[in-house]
Amino acid sequence: MVKKRAASLLIRTHLQRMLHDPHPFNRLLGRAALLQFGKISDEDFRRDLDQFYSHLDADSCKQDIDLADKVNRLNRSGEYKTDVLGLRGDGSSDASRSWFDLWGRRFGLLRHLGVRSDVLVVRAGGQLPPHGHSQVVSGCFVLEGEVGIRHYDRVQEFPDHVLLRKVIDTAIGPGGYTTNSEYHHNIHWLIGMAPVSYLFRFTVTDVPVRRFNSSAHSHVRDYVDPTVAPDASGLIPAPYVTEAQAKQVEFIREPEHT
Repeated sequence: MVKKRAASLLIRTHLQRMLHDPHPFNRLLGRAALLQFGKISDEDFRRDLDQFYSHLDADSCKQDIDLADKVNRLNRSGEYKTDVLGLRGDGSSDASRSWFDLWGRRFGLLRHLGVRSDVLVVRAGGQLPPHGHSQVVSGCFVLEGEVGIRHYDRVQEFPDHVLLRKVIDTAIGPGGYTTNSEYHHNIHWLIGMAPVSYLFRFTVTDVPVRRFNSSAHSHVRDYVDPTVAPDASGLIPAPYVTEAQAKQVEFIREPEHT
């Protein structure tokens, strides 16, 4: 808590610089800080993230975040994600930067406020199983490869299930992206379709927002099974499941209509 308060004070000293910086990523960081300071809503920021991704060039992004280095890290560690802690050519990427260089340390300071970005690797058939979040705004942008995605809006929750409405069911390649928040496309599901895919993800956690509900199913991550048959109204009564069960849910692609 002390580190978070200190980080908040230090970020405020550089907030205007971030908000007016020529690089759109720094402006996005500034908007994320405004979200955490309660100055804008989660939907305001989700729209900011959506607009940021809509203008993002995959090749430029790969250079800015030094994707080649991230790929090497992922290959060495065997993990499915690695953090983005700076911009290439910027003070934030200089390992020898001074402790007093607060601008160069903005990525680390923002992490204390729940603002972070990373690169995900998804191999063919690998999944981010169907799940939703509480008090989170996030989005994924495809840098390389292709992934299948399904998003759902939550309509109403019950003790053992949640009614969902499917809103996205498609495949996206480089330059494609999705965003989600407390009330927008909260339940999401992703599967790798190319031999290997790399995604750039931006996430803000512990967002000051009115939760969808206040029941036991309001954790940072709640898993569901959205493959059950829809009811008469077309809504999906998706049961809550464990993480292990969610990983076993099969992502079956529906046949394309001609």
